[in-house]
Amino acid sequence: GGGAAPPSSFVGLLDIFGMETFERNGYEQLLINFANEKLQALFVSEAVELVRAEFVSEGIRVELIDSPDNSAVLELFEGAKRRGGYPRPGLLSILNEETASPKPPDDARLVEALHRRFAEHPAYRKPAAAEPATSFTVRHFSAQVTYTAAGGGGAGGGGGGGGSGGGGGGG
Repeated sequence: GGGAAPPSSFVGLLDIFGMETFERNGYEQLLINFANEKLQALFVSEAVELVRAEFVSEGIRVELIDSPDNSAVLELFEGAKRRGGYPRPGLLSILNEETASPKPPDDARLVEALHRRFAEHPAYRKPAAAEPATSFTVRHFSAQVTYTAAGGGGAGGGGGGGGSGGGGGGG
């Protein structure tokens, strides 16, 4: 039973997921997209940078591979360490603080806290005039996604409504 012989050398690419985005994006999409950002960073680190370093150590000439750097987005979500070791809180910490507050949930208060903290962050955008006041946008590695906190559930309950859009993978 014949068939073509396998090639003697092969280079393959893996196109990984983009962001989950709907007409209305809430807390669930925010967490899914955060997980996708973490996976993107792990993929770039493990599958691209480590393999490249191994090739270089073996004397194989490898051109610089341009891969997306999503460290700013991860810093937005997770926070950043300051000098002296005290972390600067990220979006997830602020969501946790606001939703764990003894005060009743207030979507406007939550989003205002995010705006105050991240207005100047490169991966964050306040809502445009045509967007709901209780929304914010995250510039993910593959797409910008606007999230809304309106509708209960603290940090943007609800979601769904359009189809899964998401950009292509990043790599």
